[in-house]
Amino acid sequence: MIDFTKQFKEGAEAAENVKVAGKFDRVIFCGMGGSIIPAEMISLLWLEGLNFYIHRTFGIPHWANKKCLVVCTSWSGDTEETISSFEAAVRAGVPVAVITKGGKLLALAQKHKIPYVVLPQDNAPARYGAGYMLAALLTLLTNSAILDNNPVSSFSSAALTPGSVPGLARPNFAKQNLGGLAARISDKTPLIYSSYRWRYLARFWKIFFNEDCKLHSFSNYFPEAAHNEIAGFTATKREVYFPIILIDPDEETADQSKLNQLANFFNRLTIDSQTLSLGGKTRLEKILNSYYLAGSTAEALAEKLGVDPLDNSMIEAFKKS
Repeated sequence: MIDFTKQFKEGAEAAENVKVAGKFDRVIFCGMGGSIIPAEMISLLWLEGLNFYIHRTFGIPHWANKKCLVVCTSWSGDTEETISSFEAAVRAGVPVAVITKGGKLLALAQKHKIPYVVLPQDNAPARYGAGYMLAALLTLLTNSAILDNNPVSSFSSAALTPGSVPGLARPNFAKQNLGGLAARISDKTPLIYSSYRWRYLARFWKIFFNEDCKLHSFSNYFPEAAHNEIAGFTATKREVYFPIILIDPDEETADQSKLNQLANFFNRLTIDSQTLSLGGKTRLEKILNSYYLAGSTAEALAEKLGVDPLDNSMIEAFKKS
């Protein structure tokens, strides 16, 4: 799994001399797939003074103007949607910066003399490079006076080393038990639920199950899902699902209560499910803990299912179709 200590250090170093001049009212994060995960992590950090928008398609928002900073992040540098966003920003005269390992996006940034960060040449899929991209994004925003402090720099290496913090290598669910959790999930469809405030954490789990295990998986958040999705358990074959419920012991009491109600609801319906408590003293630690556990669980399940977690053939086949 991910060595966040190494990735944070190298990602920050890659961006240490990169900044964008100007004063910006809003940051627009552009990216797709694993490359947009760091922006989602930033949204979960609740950073004071950061006004941002996450853009996941071609072009840029219709309201984007010169008071906005567009940050295009593409792990490969060849993501067509992100390249489209870059080109649209340049045409509109909207300030832009690039974070990538290379590819066409880097070539375009160099051609147009746009500030860019070249990420370390790690050959892992983008979802396994989240630490590099998160550190690079936060460093770029700090250098550009958009953030006063870089949240990554306030954490010691020990705090981000797997195994040193309860909840990272063994986050509230002992690592040796991951095989047991994988066996319970088997080839069922994982359904991951969280509170609205932690909704992207549930999505991270979904992504790992999709890409590592080649399974359909879905995420949602409460209390919203109580007003619609819960109806789906009326007529469906309940045994085909495996719900995972993420609960932050420090979040709003009403949110905790609703998620505990959900766990009890599944129990009454005799639906096998797993509740996981978010571990960590800070929001960043909770994000990394859950991300690490999601990836580790997906790897264990991929091994049980006999699939290659790094196989990307179906996604590539769709791109070429």
